[in-house]
Amino acid sequence: MARKGADNSYDVDEFNAFLASRFDGLSKQLKKIARFVLDNPVDTALDTAAEIANRIGVQPSSLIRFAQALGFDGFSEIQRIFRAGLVQQLPGYSANYSDRIEKLKEGADDTGSDHPVLNVFIDANIDAINALRGDAAVAKLEQAVAHINGARNVYVIGQRRSYPVAIYMYYMMRNLDVPTYLLDGVGGLLPEQGNQIGPEDTVIVVTFPNYSDQVIALAHKAAEAGAKVVSLTDKLVSPIVKISDVYFLSDRVEVSGFRTVAGTMCLAQTLMIALGMARENAAGE
Repeated sequence: MARKGADNSYDVDEFNAFLASRFDGLSKQLKKIARFVLDNPVDTALDTAAEIANRIGVQPSSLIRFAQALGFDGFSEIQRIFRAGLVQQLPGYSANYSDRIEKLKEGADDTGSDHPVLNVFIDANIDAINALRGDAAVAKLEQAVAHINGARNVYVIGQRRSYPVAIYMYYMMRNLDVPTYLLDGVGGLLPEQGNQIGPEDTVIVVTFPNYSDQVIALAHKAAEAGAKVVSLTDKLVSPIVKISDVYFLSDRVEVSGFRTVAGTMCLAQTLMIALGMARENAAGE
């Protein structure tokens, strides 16, 4: 059952976790709706069911079936969860956020500045970084650092927009004298680059939509070999989450089809500085 009680008292994070747990059992069409809800919390809260259905490319009745498959009476109950979440959200997730995005698409400026694109993306990136306060728990950070610091070798992988984060962590760990290898897939050799990964190693995976099949396959291979997997991704239904020993969620904000990267880079920097501090402390003991 979806309901926690007669008042259906989920908060957004609890609902997202519940939805992720039910994701694999949904039909292909209902999975499309689930992905939209997870990726677009503001639009889920503020747009009408008809608008959401049109954006996803389904009939409005499919939203009702989606809600009922999760144990709700209708889609409006799910929207109420996200609307309640907006009240407690960060400033950039205000009710006019979607309006600002739409005006950005139209080339309008609702900020009184000559740079509407700059202002909207600044707000989006600030939101993404601030969201880490709740998403990156101290215990998870410490666990990830322990897996990295205790590894025989560390392998880092990230393709497309994830590559800048991967290369930054590779650069930092090499400067910290951590035995690190960047799996960059040059020459189409990504599968072969992971052949040496073993049970004493740690693999750091950075992956966001559209998730690279080769990256996910390599991560599965590493997990099967007994390696620890630390992942930086965007949502609980990301294909990397299930095989991760530690995972972090970041950069779920999207502006006009462009995803932010600031949150993930901030997270990577945090992990690397924490790793450096851990190694200094160990050397001083």
